[in-house]
Amino acid sequence: MPFLVYPLIGLLTIYTLALGLGQPEVWKEAWPWALAYYGTTLAGDLWTTLRGLERGYRESNLLYAKALQFGSWGMPLVDLGLLSLKVVFLTRLTGDPLLSYPLALAIAGHGHLVGFLWNLGQLTRAQP
Repeated sequence: MPFLVYPLIGLLTIYTLALGLGQPEVWKEAWPWALAYYGTTLAGDLWTTLRGLERGYRESNLLYAKALQFGSWGMPLVDLGLLSLKVVFLTRLTGDPLLSYPLALAIAGHGHLVGFLWNLGQLTRAQP
């Protein structure tokens, strides 16, 4: 992935935090949607990553590259740890664990969405 993709993920994260801190009651009720968003983007990112690895591409995220050496379950298992860290940080920031979980799922989903779209673009471009 090009370096400019990471500021996009950062902007999406800041925007999500601003929405979560501005309207916490909405986010507390939207946790099923945040879970569905996260699960869908994780599945899409994992699917396109595995297809790319089959074609000879490499994973640009070093943590996921190491995790994928253990098989296709490596990425979701590492993601559980990353989600836990996000929840701990967000609970410290907001003081409300019921708000922290949907925010963490949405923020993690943003990274997977960008990764999925990038991978899909690489997989669908014409091969010479």
